[in-house]
This record gives sequence, structure tokens and C-alpha cells, in this order.
Amino acid sequence: MECRKLQIVITLFIACLFLSNCWAEELKANVKKPPYHIYLSFDDGPLEGSEDIDDAVRVEKIKIDVFLVGSYVREIPRMYNYFQLYENNPNIEIGNHSYSHAHDEYRLFYQDPESVYQDFIKNERMLHLKSKLARLPGRNMWRIGSRTINDVISGSVAADLLSQNGYLIFGWDLEWQHDARTGVPIQTVNDIFKQIESLLNKRGTITENHIVILCHDEMFRKNWEETELKQLIERLRSTGLYEFNHLSEYPRQ
Repeated sequence: MECRKLQIVITLFIACLFLSNCWAEELKANVKKPPYHIYLSFDDGPLEGSEDIDDAVRVEKIKIDVFLVGSYVREIPRMYNYFQLYENNPNIEIGNHSYSHAHDEYRLFYQDPESVYQDFIKNERMLHLKSKLARLPGRNMWRIGSRTINDVISGSVAADLLSQNGYLIFGWDLEWQHDARTGVPIQTVNDIFKQIESLLNKRGTITENHIVILCHDEMFRKNWEETELKQLIERLRSTGLYEFNHLSEYPRQ
């Protein structure tokens, strides 16, 4: 009899444990996720400022993407060190921004699409890139799933060629602009925050409820506690409306 009672108690305990696990899973499934997905991306690195961005991501534990230029890594020892910081940071996803950055001669660069493709291949191999995420130098072009978006004609054939060879090409919805001479952000934190809100509310982004923001490494060459980037992240987080994502998580329909 005592053995029978013990079996009943054990059975009831297991049943309660099972039900509690089920309820926990249901609660998790019903937790409301933030309605907006934000993708912070940084171009032209590694540059002065890359080490500060690396620090920021480690402190804030957010996901970001960086689009890197291989010639900087190869030619400047300090930039190679910054590249290693990025490589070893699990919250940072590295994308391809070409090996040469078009030598800053964009029209000439895009006149030879095959050369552009080979420049990206060179960068991929030199940096041992693990993804096919790419952004064209000086161009806001998209090749994601069935979507093809060009800002100008120059570069569109090269973008098609890269896409045909497996690259996912990302442009951006909003640029946080900066002074090219000093690197200082032009829009204030309040300005960029309001622009983010406005674009999402007006459904003005490439994909509804998803916003890709373009920044540059050189914009944030201050101690982390003093940077505008920290202020923006805290402002976005305080609303509870934003989830920080990698571009590899971006919808591809």
C-alpha cells in the first residue's frame, strides 16, 4: 500500500512538472516582442573609432554589422589589430565592402563589373569572411531575395553580378551623416531618433518595421560613455520598441 501511494505521488509530481514546463513555454511564446527591428551598420572600417565601437558593443551587448575594406587591414598594422577585435567579438557580424573601396573613383570602378566582382572576391579571401553580406562602395543598392533597388544606374550591373554569385547586397534606409573632415556626426541624437521614428511610422523603409541605419566607424572616436552612439542606443532601448538585429536576420522575401 505504501509503495502504491509513493507511485501515485511520483506520478502526480511528474505530471505537475510537465504542466509547469508547458505553461512556461506558452508564456514565452506569448511574450510580446518589440515591433521594430533595427540594424546598425558601419562602413569603411577598420578606421580610427573601430576600437571604440568594439568596446560599445561589448558593453551594450547589441548586434551590429560592419562592412570592411581589406586594403586598410593589409596596409596599416593598427587597422589589422582593429579587424581582429571585430573578428573576436561575437556580437559583430562582418560584411564585405570591397578590397579597394573603389579607390574612391566610383564611376570608373563600376565601368568594369567583372573587376568589381573580383575586388569583392579578393576582399572575401583576404579577410576570410564567413558571410556573403555585401555593400557597394558609394552606392545605396539592394539585392535581397526578389528585390532589386538602385540609387543610380552606375554600379547596377556589378550589383547584379555579385547577386548572381551569391552575395546579399544591402543598402540603407537612413544615414547618420558625418563631417568627412572631422568625423563628427551631423544630426544630433534627437534628430536621428526622430528620423527613425518618422520613417517607421510612415512605412518609409525598404521592409516595413525594419530599418537599416548607415554609420561610419570614424564617427565615434570618443570614450564610450561620451559617444552619441551610446546615447542613441539608450534612447532606443528606453522605448521598449526596438530589437537590435544582424543583417543576416533581415527578411529576404
